[in-house]
Amino acid sequence: MAAHTDEKFSWRLQGGIYGAAFFNGNLVQMVAVAMPLWAQSLGASPLVIGAIIASRQILTVTMSIHGGALLDRFEGRQVIFALGLIGCVTMGLFPVLPFIGAAVVLQMISGFGETTNWIGAQTLVGRLLKGHPLYAGRMTAAARVGGFIGPYMTGIVWEHIGPYGAFSFLALWVLAGGAVALLIPKEDKGAGKAAAATHAEHMPKKRKPDVMPKFSDYATAFKLLLVPAIALVILTTFMRQTGSGIQNSFYTIWLKEEGLSASSIGLLFGISNVASAIAALSTGALARRMAIHWLLILMVLVAIVPITITPMLGAFWLLAIAIALRGVGQGLLLPLMMTLSSRAVTPEVQGRVTALRITFNRGGNALVPLVMGAIAEFATLDWAFYWMGIAGCTLVAGLALWVRRSPSFREPAAAPTLGVAE
Repeated sequence: MAAHTDEKFSWRLQGGIYGAAFFNGNLVQMVAVAMPLWAQSLGASPLVIGAIIASRQILTVTMSIHGGALLDRFEGRQVIFALGLIGCVTMGLFPVLPFIGAAVVLQMISGFGETTNWIGAQTLVGRLLKGHPLYAGRMTAAARVGGFIGPYMTGIVWEHIGPYGAFSFLALWVLAGGAVALLIPKEDKGAGKAAAATHAEHMPKKRKPDVMPKFSDYATAFKLLLVPAIALVILTTFMRQTGSGIQNSFYTIWLKEEGLSASSIGLLFGISNVASAIAALSTGALARRMAIHWLLILMVLVAIVPITITPMLGAFWLLAIAIALRGVGQGLLLPLMMTLSSRAVTPEVQGRVTALRITFNRGGNALVPLVMGAIAEFATLDWAFYWMGIAGCTLVAGLALWVRRSPSFREPAAAPTLGVAE
């Protein structure tokens, strides 16, 4: 099976997509090393730090579906390249404008570009590589390898050069993420051309490209929630943000208060991504042996619990084991969700279904820092970790109960092709 699919899709096509994932699939964690330290250096309180971090998701939550529609409507590699240029400039402006208000605005712009490019890499797997678990796993592994190198290097540069060096490094990383997408050959865009033809009746016939948000794009995306498989993916991606929201915000603050250096913090992020990369490569094998919906739910718990017990862990090696376990959950969750969602919809809406998932993903990522910041403000940061863990596990238990009772998930054999569009 694997050999057949490898012959079907050229390594230049695969390599371009994996390269885009390598650079664009880990920026949120790289920023999670630098941004809390930057916000703290601006004199922000825990609640304001949470607000600065959460602001990165404002345009992501409100505009991701539009970004997904652009990826459906235009050539994905061109969208990724254009937003890579914008993201590079935006990232370089952070140390030049050392103000809380500027940090919020730049976070919003940078977050939208980074998220849309990450949606682009995932969309290309679903549209050009047919959402096959083998390729979804490889793409996730590529992103996680970048997630090992990127955060670690960000921490080292911050520690030795400071904010100017760290944000310059991030700017170059974003630029590389846009440029590498141009390696994807145009002739492999056949599926995208078919998608564009499908959308022709929804697009006004004019010479200028239609780049403005459209209500129909949002309506189409939210209607996808009526598909049980898509609903499961969306609920899963929202709940896993209990862990991701912690890691991308106050995890760095807690580690710094415990005396860890920026490079050590970056190394912990890197360890998580190495574990994710290794786990992602087993996606195809696990999907053949276990119902995909139960595998999803199990991995959400694995992604949440280890990081919410962080205050119980003192030694670096215990922190490393915990973050590696979380990485295993994260590494399996993404390709499983990509496979399930890409099989549940037709090719012309691959960008929007991915964007819908990212919208809820980043919405949860914005909510967690705000809630944690409020708890830390009025209680302690340690208790903020514990309460988020309790909330996350409670939500997952409710999701498991729904899946158990839903007729759509009662046939184990149907799980890998649940909701496939005809």
